[in-house]
Amino acid sequence: MIELLSLITEQTGNPKAVVMAGGGGVGKSYLLNQLNLSTLDQFNPDKYVEDPEHPYYNKLGPASIQVGKDVAAAAKEKTSFVWDTTASNPSKVKNLLDQGYDVYMIMVYAHPMISYASNFSRNRALPAVAVFKTWRNVYQLIGQYRDMLGDNLSIFVSDRGGKYNKEIEDFNKAAEKGVAGIKDYLKVYNEKNNIEGSSFFSPVVMSKEEEDAFNQAVVDVDYDKSSRSEDKAVKQAFLKTFKNNGVGPGDDKLRDAVKKYREKKEKLEFQNDEVIENIAEMLFSAEFQELLKHSDVKEIDKKVQAFLA
Repeated sequence: MIELLSLITEQTGNPKAVVMAGGGGVGKSYLLNQLNLSTLDQFNPDKYVEDPEHPYYNKLGPASIQVGKDVAAAAKEKTSFVWDTTASNPSKVKNLLDQGYDVYMIMVYAHPMISYASNFSRNRALPAVAVFKTWRNVYQLIGQYRDMLGDNLSIFVSDRGGKYNKEIEDFNKAAEKGVAGIKDYLKVYNEKNNIEGSSFFSPVVMSKEEEDAFNQAVVDVDYDKSSRSEDKAVKQAFLKTFKNNGVGPGDDKLRDAVKKYREKKEKLEFQNDEVIENIAEMLFSAEFQELLKHSDVKEIDKKVQAFLA
């Protein structure tokens, strides 16, 4: 039997890249498992993030960088492959086209509340801010990818079997009240479902000596100890000096660290509000909804197989 990979090369002379695109928790892996693509190399940061034996275990940033290197190496060898990615950076897809690849993208779409809820229902949860920002950044590119790829783009709308219909309904009602409505809804949802934050958060690790010195150093420093991010910022500022000099930086510099953290947090909250506002606009946009005309699994698999061979 002729290998699919050999058949691909013989048919067009061009290597093929199938891009599984979409936000976090929308079901890209679920759809991929239903498509006949097992003969192609597959690149996915989950390979590293979920491997307890790998140095990038539970480290999404380094794992994503490594996958970028894996894809670049495959492209250099003109190898055909499947790439599981958010596709929030269209220049990376354009780069494959420029290198002579034929590219087919399967954009897996789900309502933002499906992405949010499914993200926090799994062991490796992204920060809430990252979930919504990625959702906005990816799906606002659908029109651009349609222009770039033409018919080599399929949309698959994932409803997760209706599992999150109530959450979708409540989110949409909240969105009618704008950013404040969505934030109020998420606050209640998080409290009800005991959602605390990202599983990728790395706390500051201190020795007994460092911890004792730190506790003494912050006696007169007012900061929110219940905020793990603010606590981390203060500890990092302390250790930066303590590790070099054997003493802490002093109250003023620690207070300055708190101030800088809160200024950064305020800026990020403003940006997050902007993201949430964009999401609400997209959900109620007839033009955006028109872009979501989708195909079922059977149709997508048929199109992809035709693309490959």
